[in-house]
Amino acid sequence: MFYVIPYNMGKKVILMLFCASVLISGCTRGSFSISGTIDGAGDGEYLLLKKVKPGILEPVDSVVPGKDGRFSFRSETGWPAFFMLSMDDDDFLTMLIAPGEKIEVKAARNSMARPSSVTGSEGTSVILGFRKDQDEVVAGLKKLTDTYNDSIDSPRRPLLMDSLDRRAADIVAGFRARALTLLNENRSSMIPVYLLNQHVVPGLELFEPAKNPELFYSVDSTLYALYPESDLVLDLHSFVAGLRKSVSVGRQAGEPPVPGELLPDIVLPDPDGDTLSLSSLRGRVVLVDFWAAWCPPCREENPNLVRLYDMYHWKGFDIFQVSLDLRKEDWLEAIRNDRLGRWKHVSDLRYRDSEVVKQFGLTEIPASFLIDREGRVTAVNLRGDDLQKKLEELLAAQ
Repeated sequence: MFYVIPYNMGKKVILMLFCASVLISGCTRGSFSISGTIDGAGDGEYLLLKKVKPGILEPVDSVVPGKDGRFSFRSETGWPAFFMLSMDDDDFLTMLIAPGEKIEVKAARNSMARPSSVTGSEGTSVILGFRKDQDEVVAGLKKLTDTYNDSIDSPRRPLLMDSLDRRAADIVAGFRARALTLLNENRSSMIPVYLLNQHVVPGLELFEPAKNPELFYSVDSTLYALYPESDLVLDLHSFVAGLRKSVSVGRQAGEPPVPGELLPDIVLPDPDGDTLSLSSLRGRVVLVDFWAAWCPPCREENPNLVRLYDMYHWKGFDIFQVSLDLRKEDWLEAIRNDRLGRWKHVSDLRYRDSEVVKQFGLTEIPASFLIDREGRVTAVNLRGDDLQKKLEELLAAQ
């Protein structure tokens, strides 16, 4: 599924669909308020409140905190919904707000994602509790990775790797077990929607749809009955409908291409509205990269893509980026801000309804396929140093 709700992991932002516990069986439209203190806010700086919708962040209001850092917002929602409180794009607090809640926030300007306290919002408390658990899991996995990297000259490195893999598997299994318990404790709330879209770490889903279809079916059935007007629940409902079809045919149609296969052609409009095809780059090594302006993990990888493009373009390397944005202005702004204008871009601006989502069996982004000069897939979802090593191998051999 697609990330649609912001979540901070340190300074790295991961866009995740995140709903949390609100133990009510129905809802009526009502007002809510958010007030509090932001320590260290600069003079004239705006504090922004945005509502999270599938694929976009909708501006709701903005205020300039007082000299003492105090601020307040008042708005309305008809059902539990997600809102983002931020002063910049890299550091924000994601809140699940129910009608009638009166929320008090205490945070520092440079650590909005980890406020010192939030009261009056049960859903937001669940978010912060889960994030704390996830942070500890990520820290544990990083420690194992550091241990392995420090053993580069050790003759026992292969044995150490086996031991570290087992320990990492135990950490992940424990995290998944706790998440499943949390899901079962909150079956009538929105928390399962969040959990079904969470990742242990980027690229490692907490619950894979193809392996856990019944879990997705049951969550959809419950929440669609409770919150049929929620954009996020409708988005889940649409996803589950597609999941049912794919499972019923043995997941043959729309499966992601695998190494050795010819990658299907992609023919979509470029930013100028002209039709552009992937096949126009045949004869070059091409990274086909699926991304979106609203996807922070995608945006984090873009500087690396710029670096690799500048290093290897002259050797026959190109990038073909396919955006799953909804709004053209967001797409174009991201291209400008990330300095991506040097390679090809296409999009039909249909988000998860894009034909390429079905064509390539996409369940998350970022996603990428590295193809050789003949158009055959050589690797899937490589990033960072792994992508560079594969490029050097391909370009040296051809």
